Amino acid sequence: MSTTIEGESGSGVDGRVAPRHRVLIAGTIRYAGGIGTASCVVRNLSETGAKLTLSESLNLPTHFDLAIAQKNAVHRCELRWRRGEEAGVAFLDASASAPAAAPAPPIATPEIDALRARIRTLEAENARLKARIAELAGG
Repeated sequence: MSTTIEGESGSGVDGRVAPRHRVLIAGTIRYAGGIGTASCVVRNLSETGAKLTLSESLNLPTHFDLAIAQKNAVHRCELRWRRGEEAGVAFLDASASAPAAAPAPPIATPEIDALRARIRTLEAENARLKARIAELAGG
């Protein structure tokens, strides 16, 4: 983890391998073998990583896939930092600029559908609990 990916400049002064470009693109985070998904916004992007904005209540795993439909790309990512609704990720795939293959169709079985519903329920409950904690803390 020698590359720092925080900040906005792409000058290389902050240790980045590739310059970041500010963007505003919809993305989809896929985790747990594609069972869990979450929407995000890609705020800046380079060949080696990105900064994302996502729900603060989402418990983001260390490794996940990021699909960026507008760029026709899917990247294997490693979470490098997280502050509230923002997260920095590094791309682990060999060629971040290569177009991704078409995503596999979602698996639909009663068990997987039940797991997806449970994940949505738990994420909503997590968001409610965080809001209640903030309310009780006076925030």
